[in-house]
Amino acid sequence: MHVTKLFSLEDKVAIITGGSKGLGFMIAEGFAEAGARLLLCSRKQDQCEEAAEKIRALGADCHATGCDVADPDAVKAMAALALKRFGKVDILVNNAGMAWGDELEDTPLERWDQMYNINVRGTFLCTTEVGRNMIANKSGKIINLASITAFKASDPAIAITPAYASTKGALLTLTKSLARYWAKHNITVNAIAPGIFPSSATKGLDKKVNIMEAAIPLGRLGYTDDFKGTAVFLASPAANYITGHVLVVDGGMLT
Repeated sequence: MHVTKLFSLEDKVAIITGGSKGLGFMIAEGFAEAGARLLLCSRKQDQCEEAAEKIRALGADCHATGCDVADPDAVKAMAALALKRFGKVDILVNNAGMAWGDELEDTPLERWDQMYNINVRGTFLCTTEVGRNMIANKSGKIINLASITAFKASDPAIAITPAYASTKGALLTLTKSLARYWAKHNITVNAIAPGIFPSSATKGLDKKVNIMEAAIPLGRLGYTDDFKGTAVFLASPAANYITGHVLVVDGGMLT
């Protein structure tokens, strides 16, 4: 296969949770440019529709739907919509997530439960529901969004995130375990562990840009072009022989 086709997503169907903004929208943009057809979902239908309109402006076939990934019925409806629209799902990106920064002893149980419901339960629900179609088709690619905080505690001068980090650590373990168990179905399961990318989730860190940049060997925060190609690679035929891998995209923060 020619190398340009190895990185093509032509005729592939992808679901991106939390696809209306931030890293999810960066991934959607990259997938659209690579030729994929898309279903974006997020809790806020209006924001998701606005994002889908921007993706359609790139010439892609893109639909939007509201979906709370922690709600089994909402996830079933989302997966059913994808199958009705496209007839199959080739790629699932579990990007929907929630962050929270505080000392563990000051983290409300409500926030702990909320993060696990979205970050971990939501990934479980979407993966099992969409995965059934992939298993039936003997083909699929799943990409989970983790974080470098799953490997190393964040600098307290930047953020204190023990509860959030624990959810991302859970996703790493799920990624590796599922990669082994679903390899027999020709389904690859990988994860991306991003460093610091400006988004709505990091707005509270705007005043700490200098501190964050000083902690990054490449000396700058990450942006769209630094990220979307990573997701395209893992979703493309170029990564057919990669599974159970966690690809770190952090400007060298873990070095």
